[in-house]
Amino acid sequence: MTDTANSRQAMPKKHNDPVLRRALQAMTLCGVLLGLVLYTWFAVQNEAADRRRGLADAAESGQIAAEAELARIEIAADRVAPLIAAALSEDVPSARARDIKTQVTNLLSNTPVIAVAALDPRGHVASVFGQMPSDVVGQLAPISSSRRAGAELVNLNLVPMSDHRAAYYRDVGLADGQHQTLVFVLHTGAFRAALDPGAGIGKEWRVALLNLDGDVVRSGAGTARTFTPEDTSLVTAASGWRPLHADEVRASYKSAYRSRSTLIETRNVDGGQMLLVYLAEAPSVLSVLGARRYEFLALFGASALALILGLSLIQNEWQREDRESEDAFLVLAHARASCDMLSAGVIDWSVADGRVIYSKGWAEMFAGGVKPASEDIYEWIARIHPDDQEAAREIYQAMLDDDKVDIEHSIRVRLPSGLWGPVLERGRAIGGEGGRPARIVLVQLPQAADGSQLQHMLDCHFLSQGRTTKVS
Repeated sequence: MTDTANSRQAMPKKHNDPVLRRALQAMTLCGVLLGLVLYTWFAVQNEAADRRRGLADAAESGQIAAEAELARIEIAADRVAPLIAAALSEDVPSARARDIKTQVTNLLSNTPVIAVAALDPRGHVASVFGQMPSDVVGQLAPISSSRRAGAELVNLNLVPMSDHRAAYYRDVGLADGQHQTLVFVLHTGAFRAALDPGAGIGKEWRVALLNLDGDVVRSGAGTARTFTPEDTSLVTAASGWRPLHADEVRASYKSAYRSRSTLIETRNVDGGQMLLVYLAEAPSVLSVLGARRYEFLALFGASALALILGLSLIQNEWQREDRESEDAFLVLAHARASCDMLSAGVIDWSVADGRVIYSKGWAEMFAGGVKPASEDIYEWIARIHPDDQEAAREIYQAMLDDDKVDIEHSIRVRLPSGLWGPVLERGRAIGGEGGRPARIVLVQLPQAADGSQLQHMLDCHFLSQGRTTKVS
């Protein structure tokens, strides 16, 4: 009974370990969290790629619109410049000058130009053609050179006049060979088509049309914020502007930058005389999760449900296996205890690894009371009489092949004295996974020997001692 009790206390439960259970739960939870992190990362990357594409498309459309608007301005300037030059001649009659002003006003009606101011050499307004807006009065100044120019000066053709208005400068030749600076004041809607494509990006975007000095000629933005001087500095640093000389010609180009969390798309306009800039904030994790919160919550809920169901199934299966193992162990322990009390030997044979475990009764019968901790099945077969080994192997193999579940046969086994004792052996195969035998339990009971059996045992003993005398 003590041996059985000790066996029960030492019985391992593979899965009934709180550390193992917590490790499984932690690993499963980490797997779910890792999946959610990967989903968030991919969502942020996809959102950033979509925003870059949207920003590039808006800049491309804005560049085309800006070039087209600039072309309309120059066409209008080309059409009215000769008339204005004629009106500014010293010998033009006053009536003719009035007619010319009327013509100029009519020609400007369907163009981005609302009025034209002629400046004298000191930069004062000498004459006005068209309807000069009030927010420009007092803002007109002589044509200026770029602060970023090198040794050769580059004039700024487009300059801001107010928050919503810009002016285009051009020099024209007069009849007497003199030059006159004309200032073409633009409508508030000028270059609006170059700013509008940003509306397709979303809320967090800004756009500006900059002249060579980085002055904002026109700007626009979504609802989040407006184009600021900090944005201009950001674009200047990211795009690497350098001084432009008069003899340089820049072809139209496009560039993409990223400065910290800001995406930047730039496009040259008018061969580099102006720069169209589109900016947008790169999507953050919180913004993406906020935009996809329902999708994220659905994924999280499904993952959590799968986690709970998966853990429940695994733990239930573990508990079932532990119960089966415990039941099998208790059956074997009960059998061993019963056999020990009946002075029978029990061999517990694990088919998977070929190892056998002996009971206390077996040790008393065949090993002088010393129970081997564990042996191989072939070591047990070696204890059987050579004449009985072949038959024993065949019977054991039949159990392994699932041809027999229960066996009963007589064999002779070597005793501690060296004699061969007759033993009645019964066995039963215990099924495992797939129905194949997992364990085989063998029970040996000593048999009483008759006279012929005793004579045979003694003959074998004397032969093993090198003696030929027989007992008669």
